[in-house]
Amino acid sequence: MFFSATKGLVNQNARGESHSGGERGLQVTPQSRGTSIGAHIRLCCLFPSLILASLSGFPSSSQDTRQQNAELSFNGELQKGIALAQKGDLKGAEEAFEEAVVLQPRDPRALTALGQVQEQSGKLSESIETFSRVIELDPLSAEAHENLAIALGDRTDLAAALKESSMATRLAPRAANAHFLRGRLLNDLGEHEAARDEFRKALDIDPKYSEALYYWSAVEGDEGNTVTQGNLLKRYLILRPDQAAAFNQLGHVLEQEHRESEAVVAWRRAIALNPQYSEAIYSLARGLSRTDPVQSKQLMERVQGLEHDQQTIDRVNLLGNQANAKMYEANYKGAIDDLTNAIGLCGRCGLLGALEKNLGLAYCHAGQLDSGERELKIAETLIPDDPSVSAALQTLEQQRRRALGNSQ
Repeated sequence: MFFSATKGLVNQNARGESHSGGERGLQVTPQSRGTSIGAHIRLCCLFPSLILASLSGFPSSSQDTRQQNAELSFNGELQKGIALAQKGDLKGAEEAFEEAVVLQPRDPRALTALGQVQEQSGKLSESIETFSRVIELDPLSAEAHENLAIALGDRTDLAAALKESSMATRLAPRAANAHFLRGRLLNDLGEHEAARDEFRKALDIDPKYSEALYYWSAVEGDEGNTVTQGNLLKRYLILRPDQAAAFNQLGHVLEQEHRESEAVVAWRRAIALNPQYSEAIYSLARGLSRTDPVQSKQLMERVQGLEHDQQTIDRVNLLGNQANAKMYEANYKGAIDDLTNAIGLCGRCGLLGALEKNLGLAYCHAGQLDSGERELKIAETLIPDDPSVSAALQTLEQQRRRALGNSQ
């Protein structure tokens, strides 16, 4: 996967002119530089314009009742898909959007939503095909070309992605997102000067476009322009003061400029935002090695403790993956043993809910339904929004009712 960028259904007119002022609901963060573009689509923010569009355009009372029912069904599937996507059920959302496409195969709303969910699910080839269909229906839609550029970029087809992104900027020259995306592609292709120009254009359109500031700072850093990089990072942090990684990066820039005391302040800000941020703690420990060796030593010990914790999490992940493989092979006893060991190592770590869920499912597959229900109920308290947990508990209840009915 090659890069990430802000991409949702921004408020656009029919030809893709962006009217988004200020900050967006979706943000590129320094931590995510170099990750998949799809990783940046927050589905809870993805469909606002689609929601409004799907509630409009109902047939008049004089139109055929079947057409009206079809339109109602179409809008119903759109709303269902949106709700499922917002809950994180991408498979269910994809099925709902596919049904909407069957009902209205030439409606770009359903195809666009389907393509975005396919991309989020890692189905890049399907997503590219779907966005290409949208362009066939509306070749002058800047949004459609931008969506296709993102999917192509995630598949590392940078030349094709740049072509689509360039078309988006021609169709919507005042769309900050389009210029930002083209800048990202140009930068990854090594065309730093052209990328810099695109980031400037995005910021001319929207001075609060924090993502453009961050990636422009990265261009300057790659070229060794630390003064400009530092100034851009400071501008970014005015807009995004919650970004620990940006403060850590600013600390390194200031250190290169021999402004050690300012670098220490930046690293302290990063740690205040994320007390487990081992890289920033290590940087601060190095920065204090001469001025405060006692605190520097304490910080180094803290880093070692965090590294030990990370090693534990890595071991938990390994056991969990082994258990999944054994589940696939129907080796349920082996899976139960691995998951039990993983839970013991995990303690109250962030993986506990998923481990309890998988242990419950393993017990159920092994025929130990009471143990399975116990673990699933623990999982339900830890990850109450996981639909697979409630579905498994409902299945267990239905099995018990059927067994009770058969015994009477």
